[in-house]
Amino acid sequence: MNDEPKRILIMEDSDIFADMLMNSFDSGKYLFERAVNGFDGIKKVYSYLPHLIITDIEMPIFKGYQVTRLLKSRKNTKSIPVIMFTALDEAKDKFWGTQAGADFYIEKSPDNLKPLTQAVENILFSSQNVDFNAIEREGRKINDNSIIEIVNNLLDNKLFQTTIIGLLTELSSKVHSMDMTASGVFDLLNTVCEAEIISMMIRGNNRLLYIYTANNGGFSNEITESFFEICSSDFNKLLKDFKYTSKIEKHFSFNTGTEQKEDIASSYTQNQKKIISYMSIPLTIATEIFATIHIGNSKNDYFSPSITENINVFTGAAAPVIANSLSMHEINELQRNTRTAFARYVPADVMDEIIHDTTKKVQMSENRNISVLFADIRDFTDLAENLEAQCVVDFLNTYFAKMGSEIISESGHIDKFIGDAIMAVFGAFLPLENSPENAVRAALKMLAAMEMINNSNNKFSKEKVKIGIGINCGECILGNIGFKNKMDFTIIGDTVNLASRVENLTKTYHHPLIVSEYVYEAVKEKFLFRKIDNVLVKGKNKPVGIYAVYSGFLGSDGKKLRSGETADIPVLPSLLINRDLMQNYNKGMQVFHMREWKLAGEYFSMALEADGSDFLSKLYLERSSGFAHTPPEDSWDGIFKLSEK
Repeated sequence: MNDEPKRILIMEDSDIFADMLMNSFDSGKYLFERAVNGFDGIKKVYSYLPHLIITDIEMPIFKGYQVTRLLKSRKNTKSIPVIMFTALDEAKDKFWGTQAGADFYIEKSPDNLKPLTQAVENILFSSQNVDFNAIEREGRKINDNSIIEIVNNLLDNKLFQTTIIGLLTELSSKVHSMDMTASGVFDLLNTVCEAEIISMMIRGNNRLLYIYTANNGGFSNEITESFFEICSSDFNKLLKDFKYTSKIEKHFSFNTGTEQKEDIASSYTQNQKKIISYMSIPLTIATEIFATIHIGNSKNDYFSPSITENINVFTGAAAPVIANSLSMHEINELQRNTRTAFARYVPADVMDEIIHDTTKKVQMSENRNISVLFADIRDFTDLAENLEAQCVVDFLNTYFAKMGSEIISESGHIDKFIGDAIMAVFGAFLPLENSPENAVRAALKMLAAMEMINNSNNKFSKEKVKIGIGINCGECILGNIGFKNKMDFTIIGDTVNLASRVENLTKTYHHPLIVSEYVYEAVKEKFLFRKIDNVLVKGKNKPVGIYAVYSGFLGSDGKKLRSGETADIPVLPSLLINRDLMQNYNKGMQVFHMREWKLAGEYFSMALEADGSDFLSKLYLERSSGFAHTPPEDSWDGIFKLSEK
């Protein structure tokens, strides 16, 4: 080896193991870059130009052996040595690694770090020269779409299909309208095949037909009109009973996603290109056809068996995405056209439901997936004990008005007041795209409003009044409860009970806003979270993970999320966290649950160096010290049982 530092690309999604790997090498001899998933790893091969790659097998998007197989099949990258350093030691995993072309395979373990470093040195010493100039030239042509094309051509067809389905799943979580869904589906369809001209026809409610089209091949007016007539004929044959009275048409121009509401034909390039190959695919939900996709191409016999298979897999996965988007669109349209009404104590949309539904349905209960928020004033009894009743009532009216306003601003509803506590629900009466997101955003606004109350001329308490908020989401029972003279339209179920328990844990863990793992999973890309614990609350048989919510990091870029976007939420000084604290705390939590008590204690100590008042770091430093002295049983599962509700 010459004296020039060698570049090593580490493909590892675990922060802990990535740090361990980098720290085990001589920093003077090696430079490091990291990729957190296989897709990112492929791109960094062309931008970082590594002398050697160390990869795990189990990674997001593409597995390590799939990335290796791709790189080893390329003329310019096949000379880059690849080491698989993985916790998977089964024979089949070693087989896949060997078949993919890995140069070395070693089990992931702290005990194997030294053999790994030796293997790296031996491989680099003996490996042939890599033409980085050629890789760099090829890299200029590489982008996300071309990587997918490479996957389609060089990897198993099933992997390509799995990747496309994954991209459809990602699309479904991002789109907010029918038009966005259609545009996204068309873009992905062009990745699956050469869809030179496309039409998608969707049966809507109230005899409304949705038509989306794209002429990516620049066919003439006459040919496109003929194509769309054939599409319409095929659609009508498949949905004979559907007689539309009106239609909505949108055209996406030349694969740019630009909408044109004018005459579709006016935008087409005039040429004599003809449509030679045609394919029509029905889209079904529960065996019922609700839409069709029609694809045309200028090549003879274009739709080969492999292309047809890919298209069928794609449309099968796209059908529920399109159907869900249609349902959300029609619900939103119904809400937009439904009058808001009239009672002070009954939510407007509940009154609409009573008006528009039958009496039988209103009297029945139903299950819905919603989010539930509980808020409670800390030590309210002690604060109110020595005050006049009118002062307490005045404060509560101000408090409830402020909190209620923030809840309503996020499409939530106050289900009931319980003394000084509030129970609010999101997505129970108005369908929401992501009710946990609305609930968390409302909670942050409530905490900001509480700070405003404390900073105003507050006669209720000389000290700042504190509140705790807990949020959970899941299936609940919604309906009228009571008897004929007194009915209460409310929510009940385990989801509600757990939300109440989570709120109570804000006192235990000294944090004003805590959510369950179910909320976290739904909105983890939208807000800043810190894992608190895995707990078994009293009265429950199933443990649950709980997370603290923050409004951002201390510093100028404190509202940046891991996606790179900036969070659109209030900045609360009390909910800003030190970045170094968070990083060391998260590392400590990972090794804590690996039963590495001493190392965990070191991380929590470093977290406390960043902020000595952090309660959770103190708590886990104490737990780590205790377990280091007296380890728990081997059967310990990391769950802490709580005796109080």
